[in-house]
Amino acid sequence: MFDLLRRFSFLFLICFAASIAAEEVSSLKIWNSKTKSYGDWSEILKQAEEYEVVIWGEEHDDEEGHRAELIFFKKFTESFSATALSLEMLEKDQQLILDEYAKNVIPERQLLAGSGHWKNFTSDYFPLVKHAKESSSSIVCANPPRRYVNAVARKGTVAYSDFSNEVYHWIPEAHTLKQNISPNYQTKLSSMFQADHSSDSTPKPNLPNSENMILAQFMWDQGMAESISREIYRSGRKIFHLNGRFHSDDEGGVAFRLRKMGHKVLVLSVFPEGKEEEGDFSKLGDFVILTKGR
Repeated sequence: MFDLLRRFSFLFLICFAASIAAEEVSSLKIWNSKTKSYGDWSEILKQAEEYEVVIWGEEHDDEEGHRAELIFFKKFTESFSATALSLEMLEKDQQLILDEYAKNVIPERQLLAGSGHWKNFTSDYFPLVKHAKESSSSIVCANPPRRYVNAVARKGTVAYSDFSNEVYHWIPEAHTLKQNISPNYQTKLSSMFQADHSSDSTPKPNLPNSENMILAQFMWDQGMAESISREIYRSGRKIFHLNGRFHSDDEGGVAFRLRKMGHKVLVLSVFPEGKEEEGDFSKLGDFVILTKGR
């Protein structure tokens, strides 16, 4: 009798958790830039049929946004037969260990312990990876390794002369960094990094110069775009790519570069309600998803 009650309690908790998830989805507001009206998940999935890549641009500390992206990714894999998960949060030199996890060569605990991850990887991003494995989706470690991007931030493209031949498997060619840049994105980056070096701020002698910081940002963008493009040509799968929304809002670096490469890209911008003016939604992405906030 006790075992029966325990099983019933366990099933009740599962159903309760599912009902909470459903409530959280219904609490979101989804703005369709094409119709200039609010809609639902089905409108995104319907439009996604025509695209090779769906980019989910998040704010990394938006808890409801993290819950929503997992729910959407599950709908994404249910809607399309061949899918791939691409993550800014995983770096290219981690690809082997992710492949070993996907093929059951190593268990979950070894994946999580075996290489460096973002501090919130286990709570916010691993559930996506786990579902990708369960749904037979490819997993793409999209970003160039941070240590090489940091080298470019310090030295500029001169840093490439310090890299070994093996490193070039994981990073974009230096000549590609300044290609395919939208004017709006260039302006935003210049304003952001020049502000860090403004004359009225406290001197920061160890801070890289703004030009090199911009090059490092371009390295992130080009590296992710190349990873996504390579997976499209390699497997023909429909890609769900997750990055910080700065990389994809308003013709940001990843979205713009992919389009210049000839790919069809649908951009979702996800952030807490009240953070942006509704009049600006249409320029941020094809859909804007508003969360309750933090």
